[in-house]
Amino acid sequence: MDFLAAGSVMGINGQVVVVPGGGGRQNGIGRATALLFAKLGANVAILDINEEAAAETAGLIKEATGTTASVWQVDVTKEEQIAQVVEAVLARYQQINVWAQIVGGHQGATLIEEIPPAIWRANLELNLTAAFLCTRAVLPVMKRQRQGKIVLASSMAARIVSTPSADYAAAKMGIVSFTRQLAFEAGPFNINANAISPGPTHEPDPERDAQDGRIKRVPLRRLATPEDQAKAITFLASRWADMITGITLDVDGGQYLGWMDYDTYLAKHRQPA
Repeated sequence: MDFLAAGSVMGINGQVVVVPGGGGRQNGIGRATALLFAKLGANVAILDINEEAAAETAGLIKEATGTTASVWQVDVTKEEQIAQVVEAVLARYQQINVWAQIVGGHQGATLIEEIPPAIWRANLELNLTAAFLCTRAVLPVMKRQRQGKIVLASSMAARIVSTPSADYAAAKMGIVSFTRQLAFEAGPFNINANAISPGPTHEPDPERDAQDGRIKRVPLRRLATPEDQAKAITFLASRWADMITGITLDVDGGQYLGWMDYDTYLAKHRQPA
């Protein structure tokens, strides 16, 4: 694939893209996203609380494209740090065209009555408040430009009951609602706001996947890779998505369609009622 040609057609070549969570240590999505944007010709700024992970992503970008991505250490739950890094990125690039925030995670997985309030607050801060703080910082920049694309990260856990705790699910559902509100407020300034809702995502591992009972509930018969998520994110940040705003895009191989595995589904339809 000629990535630069694709980036030109998509309107990504030459854009300034900021990727909070670009170190990608949690599930690789942030790293895959930063790398794909760079291959498509974007100028990439990698933000991460883990500076070493961010530097590793920058090294992969240099190896793959010959271009240099900038690295910024920042805690996206800290308003002052976010404001400083936005100003620093602007000083370097003069604009911010895309903000693709791939930040999230959760501590613990337990019943509601057993969640310590401190853990509840920490999980909401990382998964929801951080999106609010970063969006609040970058919105004035994009409004002045009269252009921008914001992509946030929700999760399939927002709409199903699964092993992550209620705090994580509530925060990720908050991203869905926040994205809709953001799209409504930012739209008149030619700013698109969307989110992705990843299903289970990891690097391909045939042996691990063969033992994963969730595969039977995925119509496409595999779990997502970080690159699958990155493709959805770059699409939403591209010219091709200029008339798409306020949506949360499921990237799960159809897993959200239902919790019945395919063999059971066929068996029920082959037997008369």
